[in-house]
Formats: sequence, structure tokens, C-alpha cells
Amino acid sequence: MLHQKKNKKVPFPEIVSGKEGWKIFEDNKNPRTSVLSKEMYVPLDDECLECGRYHAKMIRRHELGHVKWSPQTIGKLGPDESETCVEIMEEVRISYLLARKGLFIDDIYMCEDNIRKSIMELMYNASPFKMLCYALAGMWPATNEEKSYYQRWSPDNEEWTIMKEMFSEAIDGDEFTRLRKMHFAWVEQKAYHFYDRMTRMRKGGWSYAETISYRKTRNVAKELFRYQLEENGFNDEPTPEQVLESARIAAEKKKLASSSLANMKTSGDEESEEGGKQNNQTLEEAEFNTNKRISEIMNTHGGNLNYQPDLNDMSGRWGNMVIRTPELVVNLQGRIKGGREYRPMDFGVTPKYMNRWCVDKKVFQQKQRVYGGTILIDASGSMHFSGDDILEIMQMLPAVKIAMYNSTYEDDNNKNNHYGWGTTGSLRVIGDNGKRVTTEYLQKYSGGGNLVDGPALKWLSKQKPKRIWVSDMYVFGRDNTSTGNLLQECHQIMKKSGITRLADIDEVKHFALELNRLQ
Repeated sequence: MLHQKKNKKVPFPEIVSGKEGWKIFEDNKNPRTSVLSKEMYVPLDDECLECGRYHAKMIRRHELGHVKWSPQTIGKLGPDESETCVEIMEEVRISYLLARKGLFIDDIYMCEDNIRKSIMELMYNASPFKMLCYALAGMWPATNEEKSYYQRWSPDNEEWTIMKEMFSEAIDGDEFTRLRKMHFAWVEQKAYHFYDRMTRMRKGGWSYAETISYRKTRNVAKELFRYQLEENGFNDEPTPEQVLESARIAAEKKKLASSSLANMKTSGDEESEEGGKQNNQTLEEAEFNTNKRISEIMNTHGGNLNYQPDLNDMSGRWGNMVIRTPELVVNLQGRIKGGREYRPMDFGVTPKYMNRWCVDKKVFQQKQRVYGGTILIDASGSMHFSGDDILEIMQMLPAVKIAMYNSTYEDDNNKNNHYGWGTTGSLRVIGDNGKRVTTEYLQKYSGGGNLVDGPALKWLSKQKPKRIWVSDMYVFGRDNTSTGNLLQECHQIMKKSGITRLADIDEVKHFALELNRLQ
């Protein structure tokens, strides 16, 4: 049943601001307020003609909050700020301050069906950053009844509740990929993080603040801005195969069919009827975890991480790097699966192996697809790998080049190897085109400090793709120092050069075929 439209409900910002000359305009699609020009654009209806709820009243109340507490202008933006992030955090501030004054936004700001449609559109198409902004703009305390003190001012409004429920249903369901489910979980976690950053105070414990200054809006907006930057990977719009499980399966089947990967799968990597099982995680998930790790270090000083770089110190320096090319004495060609340039197949144009007709009918000669790329391994004391690991990787990737780096700097023939923590480290090519160094060599030159993470990544950026960096992300420069600029430089090199970071050798093995470059 539709409700009859009543008289217009005109707000009076003059009462709130104490200033005359305000102009009120009816706008049902884009409500906004300019404190400088004293203009307000808001819906002027009473209850909604579609659902009977008081959307317009809630919007007018919120805009009057801007009249009361928002500055006349947003102010000059620095290089580490954006208008979007400032506006989003100001929305959080205003809704919270209204609640603290007892003026709760206790009804939804649009029809529930429209809220669900908006959220679903974001879930299908939006970047994690855009979903986060939407979530933050829709978080506020709707009531303080029947809640403890520490829960009283937490977000409990209907809009936020709907979004959480939709995220939960999506995570429990089969429609979305695991990567997209990771996005949903991250958005919810970060939304709470930024809400608490705005509304809680450290003085006297983590209690909620009675008031919040605009200065805090600007400070927290700077932290949010880091997720908006293109190089950090959170503002990239997802592809259909990254969002929908059905699209991912279809894309994987197509890739397998076009590259003949199905014939090169190892016995431990069997495919399912649905297009291939995902063992532990996908490559995209691994990359998303890397972005999360870097952002957590830079934004929250590590969180659960076991090291904390000095983010206030931007004067860190890398050590000098010497490139070593030792003799690759261990020939793996005979042990590498599919290592020949050509191989017998049961299809082709000119038969070459007629002797196989009675065996498997693979009488045609087909050029072998050889997989390779470049893998750079952090060989400091916190990382561990062996000659068997290298063999296993090269069995999967016959044409791969593998290098390791750390703070060791002596000549390869120096028996008295020393772990340098000072100025010079080494990068050593330990495997290439089916050959590697000895296990003794790996043991001799592994361990020590990092020292040259940045120069090693620059070397990797000039090598053949796919470029893989195997690292725990504990980056250190000269004198075993870890500073904000060193971590930032590593991240910039990764993004600019298309380098994928994996946490350890086991992840390299897991993603071996997905990481390949066709030669």
C-alpha cells in the first residue's frame, strides 16, 4: 500500500549554524551540504511512498550534522590525501557525533531492496577499496539501548547489518571465488578498524570518544588513502573470473585447453570434474595476501607480524650488490619431466615415430612447450630451502632461472665465508636451463642478513617473466636496518615490474605451472 505524499519537510540550518541566508533545494538523488555557500540539497518528503519508512528524515538529520560540525571547506589536500577519503571519514565522524548527542539515525536512508541492490552491485563489480568506502559511509550507532558501555557506540545500524549478512552469506556460499570471499572478509575487518580509529581514544583505555575533531578526520583519511593508491592493489576492479567461481572454472578450462597444461600435470596435481581443484590458494589470493601484509606493516606497525620497521625513518640505504655466476655443475636434464625440445604425440602432420604405432600411437613429432621464467629467493637466515627443492622446481619449470641473495659477499672460492651485515651482499644464479649448483654450494652461501632486497628486485625486474620473488617480506638494508622507505621501494619495484611475491618454496611448487611463461 502506497502512502499519500504529505507536505514538504523543510530543515532549518539557521537554527543549527546561527547564520542566516541558507538556501534549501530539493534533491532526492544526491543530498549534500555546502557550509561555505550556505546551500543544502536534501529530500523534503516525510515517509517513503514505496515502503513507508523515514529515509528523507534521516538524510536531513545527517546533513544538519554537517552544518553543525563540518568546516566550510575541506581544506588544502596534501600528497598523501584525497578528497574521497576525507569525505568518507567525515561521514563517519558526523554520524557518530549525532549519536553522541542523542540524535540517532535510527531508520534506513533508502528502501531495503535498494540497499541490497547497491551492495550486490559492489560485490560483483567493485574494488575492495570502493566496497570499504561504501561500508564506512554506512556505519554508525543507531541506538544505545540494552548494550554495555563498550558496545554502546559501536555500529549497529540496519545498513551495516545488511552488508555484513550479505558478506556472510556470500562467504558460506558457492557463487563467489575464494579470492572474492577474501575481499569481503577484508572489507569487514578494515571497516571496523577505521571506524575504531575514528571513534575510540587511547587515553584511559580504548573507550569511545565523546567528541571527534576534524583534524582526526584528516589524519585517519591519510591512512585510508594508502588503500586507494593504484600501486597497492586494493583499488583494482576485479575481473569476472576473480569474482565468480563459474567464470574462474571456465577460464581455467580454457587456459588448460589452449596451453596443453593438462598433459603436463604432475601426479600430485590431479584435476576435478569442475575444472581443477584449488589446493591451498590461488595465485591471485597469494598476491592479495602480499598486499595485505605490506599495508598492515605500513599502516599498523605490523599487527600480528613479528617485526616492526621504523616507519618514521625514511633514510634507510641498501647495501652494494655483487652478482655471482657460479658454475652450474649438476645437470638435471635427464631428471626433468618433459625436458626435451620435441616429444611424441598422437596428433600432428608428419609421422616421425612409426615404431610407436603399436604401443601408444604417438607417432607425430610436436614441439615441446617449455615453461620457465625467473625465481628470486631471499636466502637470508629466516628463509630455508634445499637442493631437493631446487630440483623439484626445475622438474616443473625446465627453462626457469633461479637466483638467491643475502648478505654474504666473499668470492665463491673463499673457504672462509663470512656473513656480512654491513655494506655488501651478493646475488647468485644457482640454476638455469636445467642445471644447478651443488647442494654444498647452497648450504655454504645461505643464511645471514638481507642487505640487498631492493637491488636484487631491480635485477629480477630485468629478467624474463614470469618474475617470482620468494620472501617473507622482512626487508633490511645496511647495518641490519629496516625503514619505511626500503619496504616502500620493494613494493614499488614489484608493482612496476609485475613481480609476484610468494611466501616460501612450498608456494612456488604449488603454483609452478600457473607461474609459467611459454618460451
